[in-house]
Amino acid sequence: MVGFKLFRFVCCGLGLFLASMQAVQAEQSENIDPNLESEMNRLFEEISRSPDNLDSNYRYAQVAAKLGQYYKSIAAYERMLIQNPNLHRVKLDLAVLYAQVGSNQAARKLFLEVKETNPPAQVVANIDEFLLKLGQKISRHKFGGSVTLGYTSDSNPNAAPNSGAVDVFGVGIPVDDSVTDNADDQKFAQATLSHRYSLENNKSINTTASFYKSVQDNARALNTTVYSLKTGISGQANKGRLRYGANANCSRVNLAEHEYLNSHGYDVFVDYILSRKHKIRASHAHEKRNFKNSPTVTTYDDRDGRANEQKISLTSLITPKDIVNVNVGFRREHAAVDYYTNRSRSVAASYTKMFDKDWYLNVNHGYKRTNYKDVDTFVNPFVVRKDTERTTSIGIGRNITSQLTCGFVYQDKKIKSNIQNYSYENQRVTASMTFRF
Repeated sequence: MVGFKLFRFVCCGLGLFLASMQAVQAEQSENIDPNLESEMNRLFEEISRSPDNLDSNYRYAQVAAKLGQYYKSIAAYERMLIQNPNLHRVKLDLAVLYAQVGSNQAARKLFLEVKETNPPAQVVANIDEFLLKLGQKISRHKFGGSVTLGYTSDSNPNAAPNSGAVDVFGVGIPVDDSVTDNADDQKFAQATLSHRYSLENNKSINTTASFYKSVQDNARALNTTVYSLKTGISGQANKGRLRYGANANCSRVNLAEHEYLNSHGYDVFVDYILSRKHKIRASHAHEKRNFKNSPTVTTYDDRDGRANEQKISLTSLITPKDIVNVNVGFRREHAAVDYYTNRSRSVAASYTKMFDKDWYLNVNHGYKRTNYKDVDTFVNPFVVRKDTERTTSIGIGRNITSQLTCGFVYQDKKIKSNIQNYSYENQRVTASMTFRF
C-alpha cells in the first residue's frame, strides 16, 4: 500500500513538472542566440578552473545580461566586487542591473559610491540622470509575499512505534491496528506577506506574517493550522560583508481545530562573508511556549516552558552551480514536568546543484541526539529517555519563471530510542508549487 502511494506520488510529481514545463518551453526557447549561449558555457568553464580571473567574470556577466539572465550577471559582478571593491566600472554596470530587476535602493547606493570618486563630467551627468529616475521609483516601503500549494504522502504519520508495542510502567504492551502505522495523505497551503521599511545607513525594518493549513485524508486529529508573525531590524556594515539582525516573533498552532500551542520569543543573527566563496552565520533564538489541553488530552500543558537554541552554519560556493552548507545546533527545552525537559545536539549538511534550464537538485542529511532529564514513571520508571534521529531528503525542482517554482521532495526519517514507544520510521513524499509576488 505504501509502495503504491509512493509510486503514485512520483508519477504526480513528474506530471506536475512536465505540465509546467510545456507551458513555458516555447517562450524560453525563442530569441536565444546560440553563439552567446556557447560563449557563456565556455566562460563558465573558465571561471570554474580560475574563479579569480576578473576578465572571464566580467565577460560572463555581460553575456548573461544580453541573454536576459540578470541574476546570473548580478552574481558575477558581486563576486568581482568582493574580490576588489574598487572596480568602479563594475559598480556602474551592477547598478544598472539592480535597477532593471527592481533593487532600486541597491542601485542608488552604488551610483552614489561611484559619484563620490569624482569621475569624468559625462559619467556624473549619466549618474545624475539615473539617480533622478530612481528617486521617482524608490519607496521606503516594499511589499512581497508567496503562496504555496502542495500534497504530501506519509507512510507513518502517527509516528507509530516500530515494535508494534508500547511501554506502560516498563511493561511492553502490544497496540491495535488503530495505533500502528497507517499511510495517509495531506493537502497543505501556506501564504506569507512581507513588508520592508528602509532606513538610513543600510538598515531596514522587516515584518513577515504567515498562515499554514494542512488537512489529512484520514488522520483528522493531525490537521494543523499555524499563524505566525515576525518583525525586526536588520543592517549591514564593513561594505556589506557583515550583516546582522534581531527579530521578535509570536505564533499560534491549532491541532484538530483546537488551540494547541501559543509561543513568543526572539532571535538574533550575524552573517559574515569570509571570502568570495564562504559565508558564516551565528544565531541565537529564545522561545516561551504555552501548550493547551484538548478535549481528549489533559497532559499537553506538562510541556509548558521555554526553549533556547544556538546555531552556527557555513555556506560554501564550490562553483557558481554547486553550494554546500553545514550547520551545527544546540537546543535546550525546559518544561513544567522534568521528563519533557531535554537537551539536544544536531549536525546537518546540504548540497545544492544548479542545472541548465533553471533545474536544481538538493540533498540533505541531518543527525540529532536528544537526552531527556528524568523518567516518565507511567511509561518506564527505570529508564531515562534518549533519542537518536537521522533524516535524509532528496529534492528536485525548477524555477519555471522568476516567480513560479515547482518542487518534489522525498524524505526518510528514522528515530531510535531506548524506550520502544518513541522509535519509529516515516517516509514522506511532497510535491509543491510556490508563487512569489
